[in-house]
Amino acid sequence: MELISIKQAAAFLLGCDGYLIYTHASPDGDTIGSATALALALRKLGKKANIFSVDGIPDKLSFLPTGDIFIANEPEDTSDYVLLSVDVAGPKMLGKTKNTSFSLSIDHHKVNTIDCEKLLVMSDRIACGEIIFKLLDELGIALDKDIADCLYTAISSDSGGFRYDATKPETHIMAARCLEQGIDFAEINRQLFESKTTAQVNLIKTAYQKLELLNDNRFALVAITPEEMAKCGADENDFDCINSIPREIKGVLASAVIRQKTDCVKVSMRSNADIDVAEISKKYGGGGHYHAAGFSHCGSFDEAVEIVRNIFTEIEL
Repeated sequence: MELISIKQAAAFLLGCDGYLIYTHASPDGDTIGSATALALALRKLGKKANIFSVDGIPDKLSFLPTGDIFIANEPEDTSDYVLLSVDVAGPKMLGKTKNTSFSLSIDHHKVNTIDCEKLLVMSDRIACGEIIFKLLDELGIALDKDIADCLYTAISSDSGGFRYDATKPETHIMAARCLEQGIDFAEINRQLFESKTTAQVNLIKTAYQKLELLNDNRFALVAITPEEMAKCGADENDFDCINSIPREIKGVLASAVIRQKTDCVKVSMRSNADIDVAEISKKYGGGGHYHAAGFSHCGSFDEAVEIVRNIFTEIEL
C-alpha cells in the first residue's frame, strides 16, 4: 500500500476511464455525499463512474442528486472498473460486499486498515468531503449546484453542523463556496439533524429510558436490546440519531451506544474530553476519530455491555 498526496490521487484518477466507488455500510451524509460528488466530477471529465453501497441510500439523504449513479447490486465481475472506496476505514465498514480490496482509498479516519494499492488519508480533516473538495480543485472541476449539495452535506454531516472541534477555518470556507452555488443549506441541515421518522423518535425515547451513568456520572452508556429495537420499529440506519445523546449530558466525558447487528454487537463511542476513543476502539478491532469511533464484538450482547463498563472503569483521568 502506497500513501499518496492529493496531487498524486488526481493524476491517478485522470489516468483511468471507469470507476466503481464503494461507500461504507450504514451510510451517512459524509460517505454518500463524498462518493456522489466524486462520481459527478469524474463524469464531468468524461469518465464512467458508479457507486455501490451495500445498504443503499438512507431515506434522509434522498434529496441528494444521485440520479443513476448508484447501482443496486454489486457486480460479480468488476474487471471493467477501477475500484475506489470513500470514507471507509477498514473491511468491516464495508458490510457484506464481495470486494474488499481497492486501487485507491480516500479516507479521513485516524485508524485505517483498508486493503488498497494507494491510500489518500488526511486524518486532520473533519469530513471526507473536505478531501474530495480539495481533490476536485486539483482536478480543475468547477463546483456546480449538484456537486455543492453533495459536498456541503458531507462536510456538515461529519462536523455536526460545524460544531465539532476538528472544524477548521477552511471547513467554513469550503461551505461558503458551496453556498455560492445557490444550495438550500437550511433544508440540508434540517434533513440531516432535525427531520426524524417515527421509529427514530421511539428510539430516542428508549435511549433516554435506558441511559446508565457510570463512575460519578463521568461516563454514560445506552444499550438497546434487539427486542427494544424491534419494538421501536428501528433498524441499523436509525441509530445516528442517538449516538450522541449520552455524551450531551453535562459532566459526561465519554459515552457509548450499544446495539445488536445481524452478526455482531456494535459499540459506538463518543467523547468530550481528552479521551481518544479511536485508540480505545482500536484495541477491540475498530477505529474512527479522536472523539467519535467504534468497534464490533462477535460475542453476546451482555458481553459487549460488560466490556464497555470495564473500559469506562479503567480510563485514567
